[in-house]
Amino acid sequence: MAGFAATLLLAGCGILAGSRPAAALRFQIAADTGDGYMNQVLTIFNDGPQVLAPTLEFTALDAARTPLSNVEVATVYGSDRGRLVVPPAGGIDVLVFTGGAAQLAEDVAVSVRTTETVKAPAVDVDPVVTPVDESGRVPDRSSRFTAVSVRNDDSDQMSVRLVYIIWTEPEGNQRQQAERVVPVGDLIVVPPKQTTLVPVAGEARTAVAGAAGLLPTSIKAYLSR
Repeated sequence: MAGFAATLLLAGCGILAGSRPAAALRFQIAADTGDGYMNQVLTIFNDGPQVLAPTLEFTALDAARTPLSNVEVATVYGSDRGRLVVPPAGGIDVLVFTGGAAQLAEDVAVSVRTTETVKAPAVDVDPVVTPVDESGRVPDRSSRFTAVSVRNDDSDQMSVRLVYIIWTEPEGNQRQQAERVVPVGDLIVVPPKQTTLVPVAGEARTAVAGAAGLLPTSIKAYLSR
């Protein structure tokens, strides 16, 4: 299946909080994006002029678009918790299905619970993330790293969060998805045209030590607040 067709359901409590920002949001979901790319990617289109932080709710649907009541849908970047910031250029999140019938999920309905306007620059470039080891070199994908370089190529400052993702190793036609998501540091403010070095410590350091070279992993940054 090439992708999902997300259904937008505007929940009453979200509309009362701000119908105009919510109306600017559209969604598209790609279930399988090919080898080497993240699956179950939610693209969030922001057709308005403001930077937004939506809180979304997802209902898993089967191939007949019947709700799967025993399947929970979570996100990697936190759009279901109001943590993902979406500028007018749009943004993405990654969905995770869990529960006894998770393998039957073929679609989702998206409810906008609330939408907040964020007073932040509308950056239109992605942060550039590079892991580095103790010597300051860029290791290969299977090696441990002790810090993460976050580069901002925009002319405005950006606020981002980092996550270390450990992916599943699916069999057959099953889709790969995040098995564990570990924050790296806290909110990181990167000045325009500059680079910030973030140390990998605590839980993140333990996760890297246990997974590097043994499991499929990624280090990702997303706009946040």
